[in-house]
Amino acid sequence: MMPRRVLVTLIVFSVFIGLGLLSCGQSPASGAPTSTPTPQLPQLKEKGLANVVSAKAVVVPYKEAKLSFPTAGRVLKILVSEGQVVTAGQELARLETRDLEQVVRRAEAELKAAQAQLAKAKTGARLEEVALAEAAVAIAQGNLAAAQATLSSAQASLNKLLAGPTERDLQIAEKQVELVKNELWGLQKQRDVSKGGAIEGQVAAAESRVAIAQLELERLKAGARAEDIAMARAQVAQAQAGVQTAEAQVRQAQAQLDLVKAGSRAEDVAVAEAAVAQAEAALAAAKNALEDAVLKAPFGGTIGAILINEGERASPQVPVIALGDLTRLRLQTEDLSEVDVSQVSVDQEATIVVDALEGQKFQGKVARIAYIASDRRGDKVYAVTIDLDPGSETALRWGMSAFVQMKVR
Repeated sequence: MMPRRVLVTLIVFSVFIGLGLLSCGQSPASGAPTSTPTPQLPQLKEKGLANVVSAKAVVVPYKEAKLSFPTAGRVLKILVSEGQVVTAGQELARLETRDLEQVVRRAEAELKAAQAQLAKAKTGARLEEVALAEAAVAIAQGNLAAAQATLSSAQASLNKLLAGPTERDLQIAEKQVELVKNELWGLQKQRDVSKGGAIEGQVAAAESRVAIAQLELERLKAGARAEDIAMARAQVAQAQAGVQTAEAQVRQAQAQLDLVKAGSRAEDVAVAEAAVAQAEAALAAAKNALEDAVLKAPFGGTIGAILINEGERASPQVPVIALGDLTRLRLQTEDLSEVDVSQVSVDQEATIVVDALEGQKFQGKVARIAYIASDRRGDKVYAVTIDLDPGSETALRWGMSAFVQMKVR
């Protein structure tokens, strides 16, 4: 396939030939056309002559990384300096970890609590817990017996009021009236004989007892009052409620005892195991966050730039240190157009000119061609990476600008 630049040159050259023929086709004097031989087109691409594709480029490390903290925090210490050579895994900077350490301690405590709950669920109740549950059942049963006795007494009192006095009750009351009257009469006779004196008080007391006995007899004959019956019914209802409450307490205590003896269900053990797993995950996340507070070198290289100071607050994913492997250097093009990239291939030879080194030239080969374009001032450009020939990059420095010419095959 003919290179694009050769094709364009050929077209322009043909246009100029055509214009020359038009200007020379007639004689100024006669205006008649003259016969002129058609010139032969020159051979623009001779055998062995190669065209080139040119682009601006910049010197980059063989491997580089813009390092950042995954979490926010205040920078406690910068442990390296610019230009320092570091090894893989070496600590570069640290954040303050007071809050992160507290989160770890809290996560450890929560894990211990979850593990204790799981152990309890698996081992079942202790003997002391069973004894305590049995004692609760006994107490509830005692309360039920007392409530039932109170109900029986209240019911008996109500029944007595509703039934009224028995014949025997009336006879006893009448006998009581007769007894106190006889006592009063005896005292009255003694008073009449002694003509008063200290016995007057005894007579008055006897008269009161007679009156009380007479009132009691009249009460029995009249039967229970409506107020008394209502009060007795209320006492029975209250006693019944007490019995129901006591029965519920017995059932509850017995259910608790059965639960303690039966031990934990499989579902309870599963819930406890899930809680332990969740606590373990939370602790691992807390430890990871604490570990991320230390920025380490992912590979061996040279510190190119430190982009933050001690005491400043680092933001997540914002670069703070630039690291590069300077044991080998590369070139990366910046403005290779989408028209020219099609003429570039891997292993293609390239010549590099560095203005900062007074036009010194270096040799290299194309190592990689970007698969996707990037925008540069509205144009689509492709980044091409060029590896320098070994030993030729000693005078180059990271970030130097260069001019690259790649031979088109």
